[in-house]
Amino acid sequence: MGLAAVLAVGARCIEQPYAYVDSEGYVHITGRMVNDTDIQGAQLMLRGNLYDAANNVIATKDQAPCPPDLKPYSEVSFDIRFDNPGIPPWDHFDVRPISGTAMGSPLPDPDVVLFSAEAIRFDGLPPIPGLPFDGDDVLFRFSVRNRSVNTYKIQFCSIVIDNHSQVIAANNGEVVDIDEAGNITPALLTPLPYPTQIYAIARDAARGPIQVKAWLWFGEKDAPTSAWQYVETSLFTIQTLSP
Repeated sequence: MGLAAVLAVGARCIEQPYAYVDSEGYVHITGRMVNDTDIQGAQLMLRGNLYDAANNVIATKDQAPCPPDLKPYSEVSFDIRFDNPGIPPWDHFDVRPISGTAMGSPLPDPDVVLFSAEAIRFDGLPPIPGLPFDGDDVLFRFSVRNRSVNTYKIQFCSIVIDNHSQVIAANNGEVVDIDEAGNITPALLTPLPYPTQIYAIARDAARGPIQVKAWLWFGEKDAPTSAWQYVETSLFTIQTLSP
């Protein structure tokens, strides 16, 4: 089962696409990919296009969603970042799935329980040597337990949603461990009889009346697919703390 089946994963499929230029001049298209069927999508790839007023394509970029797989009756995020800054002003844009695999059954359950998730902004935080984030970033903290016999590498995806339910930004990256001395290393989720804390950083998260949602998926960074289902949060708000 190939692309034709993936294109049928739901009438909505691409939802709330949004285009913007970041502080470094790169154009992004963000949004959500929705599956309202019982089909499991895997190894998904999206294509974003920017057009001028005459409907000529002025830039194209292919990018996998995050996570790169899509469970039945679920959604994932995407952030298509065009390669070159300073693209001429565009008139309109679109994003669509271009490849993927439809599976006959969902990916295996990783048997990972997500107990809680927090998103914290440290407002007014001055630059601190060795600290990998500042007041424009948001620190995600997850309480999770791995009840399986597997050890997982963990990847992270998040979206920022404004008070009009519009996806206005997305992030992805590796989940990290932070030890008592503040040292940061890529996280490994090992089998444990109790919950453990893991962390991820969303860069340049928008301010204002917004909410966030996050996904944790299991595999190598930038892998085209996972061997396991992802876990996800519901929408929740960012806490702001002052140092």
